[in-house]
Amino acid sequence: MAEPTWIERHVPGRHGEVRVREYLPPGEVAGPRLVWVHGGGWVVGTLDEPESHQVSLRVAAAGFPVTSVEYGLVPMFPVVGPMRLRPSPFRYPVSQDQVMDAWLDAQATHGGPMWLGGASAGACLAAGVALRLRDGEARPPIGLAFLYGLFHGVLPPTSAALRRRLFGLPDLRVMQEMVRRAAVNHAGTADSLDNPHIFPGLGDLTGLPPVRLLNADRDILRASAENFAHRLTLADVPHEGWYIPDTRHGYLARPESEAFELGTRAIASWMAAGA
Repeated sequence: MAEPTWIERHVPGRHGEVRVREYLPPGEVAGPRLVWVHGGGWVVGTLDEPESHQVSLRVAAAGFPVTSVEYGLVPMFPVVGPMRLRPSPFRYPVSQDQVMDAWLDAQATHGGPMWLGGASAGACLAAGVALRLRDGEARPPIGLAFLYGLFHGVLPPTSAALRRRLFGLPDLRVMQEMVRRAAVNHAGTADSLDNPHIFPGLGDLTGLPPVRLLNADRDILRASAENFAHRLTLADVPHEGWYIPDTRHGYLARPESEAFELGTRAIASWMAAGA
């Protein structure tokens, strides 16, 4: 059976060129293009990671062209002690701008309807771009796909149901602090943790296109995704959300897992069904 093909390009951007990898289905194109953004806490991840490459291959194999985006990463943050950040040219807004520039290039180069999506921190970047597109920077996507997304710099309170699912996992307060430190590292300052342009879960979500969410069951970041879904409801944005039972954060990085199959199949089914 034929496999998807792919090429790499460097597209123009306001902070320099942005590396993207474009995937074509092996046969007839079944529907819109997906612009996809990997996660990694803004400190790890490349186009070669399974969460980027294997996901894109699987969605392309289902008949959908994909543009996967590589954005600039910041140095790892200190996990204990004072938050002394190492210098980096890729803190906000650079990585978000790079996703936007890749989106603009895909629109100009390929045209047609497009979806925008991402996983974990990549979902944060993609959601920020979606809000900018809603506000008029360019034509918006017809749908948004977020898998175990992070949308806040400080995690909202965990529900009782989520706390039960986290039982036996690392200390809740430690994990909340790790998320906060990662967010400060991305934003550059703790004063920016309430900035809705950086953390779109705090923003006005009115006018976004339909959103699809697929979360990990035993994942502290569920608190962010659940709050984001609640705010979508308040904003009258059409959305649907599901969980994969007995899964943890980052299942798209494990292509041998059943959760990876379910996740990539979900993306393709959302796109096939339209928005």
